[in-house]
Amino acid sequence: MSKTASIHLASPPDVARASSYEHAARAGDFIYVAGQVARDENNQWVGIDDAGAQAEQVYRNIGRVLAHMGAKPTDVVKINTIMVDRNDREAVTAARLKFFGEHRPPHTGIIVYGLGSPEVKIEVEVIAYLPAEKSA
Repeated sequence: MSKTASIHLASPPDVARASSYEHAARAGDFIYVAGQVARDENNQWVGIDDAGAQAEQVYRNIGRVLAHMGAKPTDVVKINTIMVDRNDREAVTAARLKFFGEHRPPHTGIIVYGLGSPEVKIEVEVIAYLPAEKSA
């Protein structure tokens, strides 16, 4: 974990390493999780051509990043989902609902022409709220 002023940057060891950024930033009581894609801990693509399988891996990654920062899915206060095909909506939604259970934070879904790599069908970023006294 690196620290810049009151911002703590970190990446868990069980999420594929990003070459130019950290997976999470804690600023005050908030944790910002970078957009996660369907790469496993060995940096291998999961679910090529299967948005549901990609979404499950994305949420595994999000769970690992949150845990590394001392947070849980129930600490998430905002979700942004970016997809390249609106026909994948049901499978992606099913993975999100499975991950969050009864917790239903605000969610924004965005359809775009493409993401960072042709293999990527979905990318999800979240914001969590974790007061300092709760994480201590």
